[in-house]
Amino acid sequence: MKTKALQKISKGITLFIVLSCVAALAAAGQILFESSGISSFKLKQTEEGMGVIQRASQDYQTYRRFTEEGGDELFLVSSAKTTEQYLDAEGISGSISWSVRKGDRLQQVLWGKTETVTELNVHDSYPVLVSGQAGCCAEMTGYRLFNLETGRLLLSFNDFNGRFKVTQPFSLEVPNSPLAVRYIGVISQDSTRDRDFVDPVAGKQATLLIKYANEMLRQKIQVDMEVQEGYAPSVLGAHLEKDPAAPNSDKIEFREDQATLWNIDGASNPTQISGVLLKIVVDAGLGQKVIKIPVKNDRLDLNSAQIPEGVSVHPIVQLRTM
Repeated sequence: MKTKALQKISKGITLFIVLSCVAALAAAGQILFESSGISSFKLKQTEEGMGVIQRASQDYQTYRRFTEEGGDELFLVSSAKTTEQYLDAEGISGSISWSVRKGDRLQQVLWGKTETVTELNVHDSYPVLVSGQAGCCAEMTGYRLFNLETGRLLLSFNDFNGRFKVTQPFSLEVPNSPLAVRYIGVISQDSTRDRDFVDPVAGKQATLLIKYANEMLRQKIQVDMEVQEGYAPSVLGAHLEKDPAAPNSDKIEFREDQATLWNIDGASNPTQISGVLLKIVVDAGLGQKVIKIPVKNDRLDLNSAQIPEGVSVHPIVQLRTM
């Protein structure tokens, strides 16, 4: 009996050793790509006696997609970030340098960029990344949306829904279709950057920029409004809704800022893109104003827009390139 027990223990030890060796061999498999960076933290004091926190970090974000031509493709966004934040004052400043790679060994460098920003986020489902420049007090983080593969700037925007991690503006996706995702961005005067407004209509103040893009910017629209003395224009809300005037708009699904256009499932002609409207609520001391601009024929249709009294909307850019 003792001999059999010893045999069982011996077999168990042998199996454990074999499994440990297999795990070690798997862990020591071929490395296809490797990178490393430096992280640091500093607590400093200025000559004026103010405390300052300085951080430096390296980050790696990936995006994976499947193509019928090339199968699975893996992208790597490698970034080095530095930030500085005062302990006794609001606001944060920083800089991020990043590069984008792809390939079976991540051997192909696609593009890179450095911006004065405080965050960099890669989308989970779309081939885009977003950089954001945070600000101080009532300022709104100014975001920029880039094509992940080419580095093309698609549009800039603010987030009006208070999300912790922002990876996109509003988006329109046609299911089972070769058409690219469409994006809608809104920029207010409180944005930390990209407030490229033009002169407003007489008697009004420039309030918002609205942009519409696919692989590149297609439209930029400016909203001007009358402002009560002592007030400044403010955006109380912005979101997408189903357009009741569009056929089958009841089939459209919303997931946060993403609209899936099941009303045109499988469409391949971009002029079929329609069914949603952008609703924005603003106030400048003269009562709340509600703006509704529908998407029709793959564009923001100002001819069908609902524009309240005291508000003017006019196009600035009507191009297919940024």
